[in-house]
Amino acid sequence: MKWTGLQDAENPENKNAGNGGDLVKHTVYLTVITHLLDRPPWSKRLRVRECHAGRGMYSIPDSDRRRLLLKCLYEPVDSDIGVLLHDSQRAMQQALGVWPASSSCLTWYAGSAVMNACRLATAPGKHLIEFYEQSPCTRSVLREVLATLGHDASDVESRVLPHEDSSYPFDGEQHIMSNIDQWDSQDLVLLDPFSIWRNKKCHQDRRDRYGYIIDTVIAQGQKSPLLVLFWTWGRDFRGAEGDLQNTNCPVISNGYQDLRARLCDAGRHLISIVWKWQLQFAMWVLVPASQQRCLADALRQRCCEMRKHLSCSRDMNDVEVKLEGRGP
Repeated sequence: MKWTGLQDAENPENKNAGNGGDLVKHTVYLTVITHLLDRPPWSKRLRVRECHAGRGMYSIPDSDRRRLLLKCLYEPVDSDIGVLLHDSQRAMQQALGVWPASSSCLTWYAGSAVMNACRLATAPGKHLIEFYEQSPCTRSVLREVLATLGHDASDVESRVLPHEDSSYPFDGEQHIMSNIDQWDSQDLVLLDPFSIWRNKKCHQDRRDRYGYIIDTVIAQGQKSPLLVLFWTWGRDFRGAEGDLQNTNCPVISNGYQDLRARLCDAGRHLISIVWKWQLQFAMWVLVPASQQRCLADALRQRCCEMRKHLSCSRDMNDVEVKLEGRGP
């Protein structure tokens, strides 16, 4: 398989994929997509637009500390168990011919791009998934992985932008900012702000992009595109607590607290998912009001199943899922 030999050494996610942040993040992605695919109008047409899409499949070195967590995730290797991410990893890696015979022999972790594309491909309807990835080398690997999976266009329309082969970086955040006012509630946008909440001047342009995206979503009301945002504070637990509890002095503009306050002030409730598995993470899920409570319940259930399944690993705190907002 050609993709197994392709390298993109400059990709920082090669060292992060499959960590404690990814396991919850990908469970959230799969839960949200599955929830939407079970309900109209998304059951007929869902357009997923994934920023920072990555390479699709990630090599896990023998000595890497991620193996301890992934060994727990992959058990048992010989059957599905109803834990969403376990079963999805098993299906994807079997389809690509790399699922291990035992958890101690694991070599790969399937990224969100592969799992999201395959989830859409197994659902009735005519769906679209677009991937935005900055690095040309990483885009090349992703294209090869998707080609190996070989889904027909009748299953899901899959695009890695830019459409033409390009040796230049592609700015997915800029693409989303430029197009989000043309999308609607059948578009699900997956974004990773990472740590741009930090009060550093070098991050202000990116923070302003997210400010524009949030303002556009607010202006469109319940017909706006759906959003899933992923935040991380690393090991800055004190800073994370201040942001999560609104006790920090916020960054000047368009930081974590500012964006959340703007959504709440506009009457937009969001589902927040917060967890600390060695590092501190949070996610926001923004969907129409009619879907918030049932989706929050599904997320709570799926994250709880994941947490229980990983009981063989230490430092796995509970995953908190709640609705945030003001008013009824």
